Amino acid sequence: MTVSPQSPTPEPLFDFAREVYELVRDTAPRLFAVVEEYRAGTEEADAFVVAWGLAYADDSAEIIAVEGHRRWQLANAEHIVRYFGRTQDLSVRLVWLAAPDADPSTQSRAA
Repeated sequence: MTVSPQSPTPEPLFDFAREVYELVRDTAPRLFAVVEEYRAGTEEADAFVVAWGLAYADDSAEIIAVEGHRRWQLANAEHIVRYFGRTQDLSVRLVWLAAPDADPSTQSRAA
């Protein structure tokens, strides 16, 4: 700490570690899962995570399938749903991971 001649109260030094942390936090990609839901809204409903992805600030995304080692690089994360089948009993959606105190009902979008 340094003490200014005009003020007897010490001023804290620049906290570089905090600045670096905030830089990383503010520029980190968002993590999401690609989820296939079977018979949603019924008693037989089930869901599986079929891929994981990172979405960047420019809206581009990188996704990797859980099985099969398939990878995609897309202009927008939402485009990944085109690569997974849809039938009458199957729907695909992205589920965005957020802070633990976030409302989970606002973190996913059906496709």
